[in-house]
Amino acid sequence: MTAVCIDTNLFIELYESGEDPMEIFLDIGALKEHLVFPDIIIDEFLRNRSKVLDRVADTIRRWETEEVRLPSIIRGNPNVAVLQRAGEEYNRAADALYNDIQDMITGLLADPVARAFTELTGDPAVRILRRTEELVNRAHRRKLLGNPPKSTGTETIGDELIWETLLENLGEDLVFVTRDRTYQYHTAYLVQEYRERTKSNLTITDRISDALRLIERPPSQALIRFEGWEEEAGR
Repeated sequence: MTAVCIDTNLFIELYESGEDPMEIFLDIGALKEHLVFPDIIIDEFLRNRSKVLDRVADTIRRWETEEVRLPSIIRGNPNVAVLQRAGEEYNRAADALYNDIQDMITGLLADPVARAFTELTGDPAVRILRRTEELVNRAHRRKLLGNPPKSTGTETIGDELIWETLLENLGEDLVFVTRDRTYQYHTAYLVQEYRERTKSNLTITDRISDALRLIERPPSQALIRFEGWEEEAGR
């Protein structure tokens, strides 16, 4: 049976998408019999979700209005009081929303995306591939040799470890779904290496819908919009 691995970046992008993430998780969950996750992907998700939510919270904080200093000639206008009350109410709502996001950062249960991700990776049908010291050493060696996939940071080996974990644990065909360009740029190299190491085929794509073809399931409208199909059709 063909394995499907969905990279961290797809899940993180759900935080800033205009689409319903729960609808997209239903699409992903339909693939659970095929899904495999190197455990570093789970670590990356838990680490990076906080950064995205913190950025959203900071944006909301900047929305707050400052007290407007008005010339004396219009201070007696009744609409000034209305404007001030509206500004105060607006700031209270922004503060409440900011606090809600802080609760999401500190607690997974308050975060619907994290909750759905945790349920998905905790499903018994989903395979979690555990890293070992040997795999970490291989990832370091891959980094030193400059072989793809290449993590952007000079001190990090996330992509290298994901790849080494997949090579070590899989023997079947693999559909790897990612928006990380290091995989896209080095597709030929990775396809050849995967074939040599596993005797199987590798497909690299940036669309979950490509994996859904394995189970003959049409993508939801939310997933279609998330993947940008409609924009491409309109070009």
